[in-house]
Amino acid sequence: MNIDQNNINELLNKYINFTNRISEQNNYPNNIKHVLYLLIPAFIIKYGLKYENMILGCFEKIKIHIRNRDDDNCTAYFTRVMKKNPEGVNPKYYTSKAVVLNQYREASLIDMLDNVAHEFNHAVNSMINEIKYDDKTVSMRTGLSYITYDVNDLSHIKGKSNDITLEEIINVKQTEDIINIVRAFSKYEVHNEEFNNAFYAIEHSIEGEYVSNAYYLQSFICKELVKNKTFIPTIENLRLNGNVDDIAGWFDNVTGNPGSYDKLTILLDNILSEEEKLTKATFFKNYKINKIREKMNRVMEIIQEYEQNCIFK
Repeated sequence: MNIDQNNINELLNKYINFTNRISEQNNYPNNIKHVLYLLIPAFIIKYGLKYENMILGCFEKIKIHIRNRDDDNCTAYFTRVMKKNPEGVNPKYYTSKAVVLNQYREASLIDMLDNVAHEFNHAVNSMINEIKYDDKTVSMRTGLSYITYDVNDLSHIKGKSNDITLEEIINVKQTEDIINIVRAFSKYEVHNEEFNNAFYAIEHSIEGEYVSNAYYLQSFICKELVKNKTFIPTIENLRLNGNVDDIAGWFDNVTGNPGSYDKLTILLDNILSEEEKLTKATFFKNYKINKIREKMNRVMEIIQEYEQNCIFK
């Protein structure tokens, strides 16, 4: 969706009443409401009017919870609980969802935008084909990744897919896109002074394009893949529309090597795990760093193979 001087004010004003209503229903403080004033139109621009109802439904159904204490290790997260409807009621399974903000009292406007955009972007990209099940297991999708439960005990996790880190890398990139859309609003003559005050604060806290600090190492390793003009549009479309089971076959078909997508995602998950261990390690740090470097090189080899075989880069 394109914006220009002719439609910018209409677009920003269009979702004010909606934001006021959900903010009043959920008792959101004013700074949360003002973050949503900016993010909701940015999400619509990012994904297009085709997905407007789905995006508005996501922000309406999923409540933001503010915790009373800060957590330096986790600033925010998207949480869901798998539940089962009574026999004969459809859908058979559903999820109870929320976005939780741990760092709130000391957060700057740009940090609030990043945290809320990042977690709601997970949510938006999990709306379609969220749940799949058979007579033994039920799986819940978060973007690219699945968590699988035992149908007889929904508190028992039977497994997690190996693409959690790639999900975060894609989500970080899209979060940056959304915040840069918000930044682009300031290029136009906007009539709402509250918006202009926010734009002023954002512009004086960022130099150049916005780059998130989340999953920095993993995003750095995959920077060429994320810039690829075939990879990103394809994976974004499949993820948004819940067709993630097609991704591995498509990726492997480009590289020409069966299993290359699974190898890529497993390596990325391993690098994240090794990085977390490294931050806590007292001894053998060089050994752990070398293990990370070895896995990084293997990831880059797979990405290079994809790049070499990709027609439109």
